[in-house]
Amino acid sequence: MGLNVLIVDDCQVMRMVIRRTVELCGFEINEIMEAENGKEALDLIRENEFDLIVADLNMPVMSGAEMLAHIKLDAATCRIPILTVSAESNDIKVEIVRELGTEFLHKPFAPEALRNKMLKLLNKDSITNKESGFMVNGEI
Repeated sequence: MGLNVLIVDDCQVMRMVIRRTVELCGFEINEIMEAENGKEALDLIRENEFDLIVADLNMPVMSGAEMLAHIKLDAATCRIPILTVSAESNDIKVEIVRELGTEFLHKPFAPEALRNKMLKLLNKDSITNKESGFMVNGEI
């Protein structure tokens, strides 16, 4: 069974980049859904089951940090692995996100860095369905 992934970012281009990177990583994917902010994401999380969430921190309506707090405080969703992908440089904010049990990746990121963080979060040593070979000199 493939992964259900939720990508949460207010920037459409960044959602597209993350989606494309996830697709090219070689993971068996069932469905990838997208949200523009934390509120939209929480609505999707209530209606769907996700194996992984990739989320930005700085978004309008509801920030990624607020969304993370809601997810981690809810017994029904607290075990969903979350990868925070953000340009945030405030060390205190980054540490708070890590203390919430998420992985953190700075934007811009190399595709292999996203892949490696996903492998760690999903407790996998390698891709199980195929080796993707999607990178040439670190580029998609």
